[in-house]
Amino acid sequence: MNLGLDDNVVAAAVAAAGTVIGALIQLRITWRKEVSERARGVPMTKKSRRGPVLAVGLLLSAAAVGGFAFSQYLMKQSDREAAALRDGELKAQLTQIRATAERLERVTLNDHSSSARTADGEGVSVTTTVEPCHARAGIVTDETPACTEQDAVRITLCANLPASAVVTATVLYARPEDSPRPWSESRVAPGQDVGRARFADKPFERAETDQSKQVCTGFYSWDGEHAYSARLVAQYVLTAAVTDVPSAALVPVSGAGQ
Repeated sequence: MNLGLDDNVVAAAVAAAGTVIGALIQLRITWRKEVSERARGVPMTKKSRRGPVLAVGLLLSAAAVGGFAFSQYLMKQSDREAAALRDGELKAQLTQIRATAERLERVTLNDHSSSARTADGEGVSVTTTVEPCHARAGIVTDETPACTEQDAVRITLCANLPASAVVTATVLYARPEDSPRPWSESRVAPGQDVGRARFADKPFERAETDQSKQVCTGFYSWDGEHAYSARLVAQYVLTAAVTDVPSAALVPVSGAGQ
């Protein structure tokens, strides 16, 4: 049976066991010899008296070696238990770290207003939800929709940028609020109808403060049954980084190719 002991401890234990057995054999031989000599009336000599003393000395030596081996065994057991406890604590910490990282990742993915670095520079996104429109007072029939384009809910969607930013592209997304379609498949062009909603034909900029400005676009919905989610992503570079964009302007980026 392997108890996880090293060679030195095993050798000490074997030596102790051998010494004990040898000492017991020596004591037995000495005792039987002494009994036989007494039966014959032979007087005791110094040499015969040293026999039991030698055997007892061997027994004490064996006990010392055995005690050392046993103490080493207990030490090894304690070390293994401490190592197992450390491994358990380390695994628990790693599990907690992974769970925290997953929560942070989910929070980042669900952030509707965020800044991200892209291949073309910086990107800022902003998202809003437009409620269903309410038709003007009148008669609504099966042939007449509840809302017309004149009844559309109109909002302005704006992303905040540094005043020194030069917008290189604007990307637009729209979808019904209850749609399972991901944003990556909901990209639209300016002026393109999305069901009963659409973005304005062109985005525009307006100053906000000395340090910031906004890039904006309009969004209109005349759907009386569904709310719509609209997203504007503005990509830009800072003025100091503009070297290859001599005439940078608001460039709508559209299409479902991405």
